[in-house]
Amino acid sequence: MLGSRLKTVADFVPPKSIIADIGTDHGYLPIELIKSGKCTKAIAGDVNEGPYLAAKRSVRDAGLLSKIDIRLGSGLSILQKNEVDIAIFCGMGGNLIRQLLTDEPDIVNSLKGLILQPQQGYSALRHYLYEINWHIADEAIAKEDGRIYQIIYAVPGKADMPSEIEFEIGPILNSKRPPLFAEMVNEFITKANRSLKGMNKSEKARASQHYVDLQNYVQKLEALL
Repeated sequence: MLGSRLKTVADFVPPKSIIADIGTDHGYLPIELIKSGKCTKAIAGDVNEGPYLAAKRSVRDAGLLSKIDIRLGSGLSILQKNEVDIAIFCGMGGNLIRQLLTDEPDIVNSLKGLILQPQQGYSALRHYLYEINWHIADEAIAKEDGRIYQIIYAVPGKADMPSEIEFEIGPILNSKRPPLFAEMVNEFITKANRSLKGMNKSEKARASQHYVDLQNYVQKLEALL
């Protein structure tokens, strides 16, 4: 049984897709997608041997070695062009996801969609999607063990650029305002105010452009509530 975070990720997978779970967590997500019939085939990859072996054990125990291919390697380098429809990146930083996408442009260009659950670095990741002429088709928020997670579903094709604050909090989330939206925004505000409080102790920090930018950032977030 998947937790709230991975269940929300699974909900974005189009029916009958072939997926690649990059940085797989014991293979739990592809196992559930195959068992539920949502996916016909899956690839689970990890750059580290420990998680790779753990995923292999899980898939073997589930009796799904014929339908889930477990591979050891970095990011999308484990894939061939047009081998999968959807690549999924969960539980890693947005900057790392961005780098892994940058490393394999030919593979990215062969995909029909990306499902991304960054731990942080949301703005840089969303910026990158629009820079490579992809756009965000849908988004969701999940909460698990007291932590808020953003999940992004992106597809190829140009679209209007979101605002700077929407790169941080999500253009679709800002439009839909799901139940956890206000809680997520308040977390961003709390974190920024904590930084401002620390900077207040230094006259040099208070005089910096970063301090002014952070104040403006908080004001834009507060205006969303």
